[in-house]
Amino acid sequence: MSGVVSFLSSHERQGPWELPRRFRALAVLGSVELDLRRAEVGYGLSEIEAVAVLGNVEITVPPDITVECDGDSFMGTFVLKYDGRISPSMASRDRIVRVTGSAYAGSVTVSVKGPDEDMMKRISRTFGFGE
Repeated sequence: MSGVVSFLSSHERQGPWELPRRFRALAVLGSVELDLRRAEVGYGLSEIEAVAVLGNVEITVPPDITVECDGDSFMGTFVLKYDGRISPSMASRDRIVRVTGSAYAGSVTVSVKGPDEDMMKRISRTFGFGE
């Protein structure tokens, strides 16, 4: 199993990178950001174990990948959210990312959003359009 540990620091993976079948993200008084929108995610099941202790783990998944989320929290949050017009029905079952883990006085957030949503929000704010 491979992964990242962030202790009193931050770690970010974005752009083209390969998600292993089993990946662990641990944030202790720090943050871990994993962006899977341009990552190579293999067919079948990929598992991410996310643990946040007084820190946060943020995982961004593209809408064409099925997300399964099962985690616990104690004085924190473990949440799966779909941004904008994205819905679970847009994903195929060819590639599945299962996120498990825990948040202890911290947060684990799994967001499903398209590749251009951040850019569209910035443009909307720049030109004064509502969100």
